[in-house]
Amino acid sequence: MKIAIVGTGISGLTCGYYLHKDHEVTLYEANDYIGGHTATIDIEHNGKQYAVDTGFIVYNDRTYPNFIKMMNEVGVKGNPTQMSFSVKNAANGLEYNGHTIPTLFAQKRNLLNPTFYRFIFEILRFNKLAKASADDDSLVEQTLGEFLQSNGFSDYFTQNYILPMGAAIWSSTLADMRAFPLRFFLRFFLNHGLLDVVDRPQWYVIEGGSRAYIEPLTRGFQKAYD
Repeated sequence: MKIAIVGTGISGLTCGYYLHKDHEVTLYEANDYIGGHTATIDIEHNGKQYAVDTGFIVYNDRTYPNFIKMMNEVGVKGNPTQMSFSVKNAANGLEYNGHTIPTLFAQKRNLLNPTFYRFIFEILRFNKLAKASADDDSLVEQTLGEFLQSNGFSDYFTQNYILPMGAAIWSSTLADMRAFPLRFFLRFFLNHGLLDVVDRPQWYVIEGGSRAYIEPLTRGFQKAYD
């Protein structure tokens, strides 16, 4: 069978990889490169070369089981990495990192700061409420901003935690995040372990950058894009 695949992101490449073994496959791509969201840039720092991903960056062992299986199949190695979130708010002077207790209280004055403890409580409250609301069909038309307002979350929490985190993930402004579709936001955070304080998934990066999986996935049908 002759099969046309439109787009060479990971979905298109995966389809091509598995289908070309039994079918005649042709991939179509509007860009002058293949790989979709992959964007690996080579940089030199202190005499060493680094492959830096600016598109697809990380994956985890909880949400990406089929991707991991395919990477193992084509011989592409993943290296364990850490994912954490840091904030520096120039307007109010707040700085913290959520990776460990010491980094959470990087500013020692927050050890005696009631506002900061209320902030931590709101993070835990949001996580609990988000888990309970992720599959609530009555919220399908709601935005993140509406959800935060209707549940009484403070400006301190929204401006120093949930909106900046969403903005960092989706390269958006804080205003854009307020208008973000709630259900998609909650499902993404739930699936990626971002609503958990403990038992978080292990994250990985592709050795050599995400571009490393393009050649082995297309090896069997490279004439499709040469």
